[in-house]
Amino acid sequence: MQKRKSPTKSKMVAISKSSMPETEGQASAADEENLETTPFVNEEKPPAPAAATTAPAASPSSGLHENPAFWLFMLFIASVTMTVGNKYVMKAWGDFANTLTLLQNGTAVAYLAISRHLGFLEMKPINGQQWRVFAATAFFLTMQIFTSLKALPYVAIATVVVFRNTCTVIIAIIDFCFFGNKFNKLQMASLATTTVGMLIYAGQDVNFDLYGYLWLVGNSVAT
Repeated sequence: MQKRKSPTKSKMVAISKSSMPETEGQASAADEENLETTPFVNEEKPPAPAAATTAPAASPSSGLHENPAFWLFMLFIASVTMTVGNKYVMKAWGDFANTLTLLQNGTAVAYLAISRHLGFLEMKPINGQQWRVFAATAFFLTMQIFTSLKALPYVAIATVVVFRNTCTVIIAIIDFCFFGNKFNKLQMASLATTTVGMLIYAGQDVNFDLYGYLWLVGNSVAT
């Protein structure tokens, strides 16, 4: 007579089998299925931008031409060359004051126009009021050149330079009286020395010429 299995025991065996852990193959298969269904997320953060360590590139406009000493030297060369050249032309070729004035001013205008066209200079638009102010300034500049040219055949170049220094003293006095600009003791001593030196030179000028001195007075007024 065979014994019948207890149903309770069978149920316990089934429960124990279902509660048993999965085998290694079944676990790996489940992991692969989860990887296939789960979207890939890259948790690596992008690298931060590196700080700029290189020095900024030099501006094309920077260089020697921005050095004030360079422009002072160029002004010295231009002033000496123009004065000596004007003296030579007026002594050797006669009275060409009008021609030289036209050439010098015309060359300045042509230089500015060409430089602006090539992009070397930047010139803002000019309105009518600025034209009137600049026209007065241009007139006095033209008279300064003209009177200097008329005086050069009769006086020495050093006399022209002395009168220009005298203009510096007169302008300083006007600046003090009308614009309230103050000068320290050293500056006042320098101006006084310039005035005394001009008087000594004028008293001992062996090339004194009244006609030439009158033209230089007109040059000082225009300056």
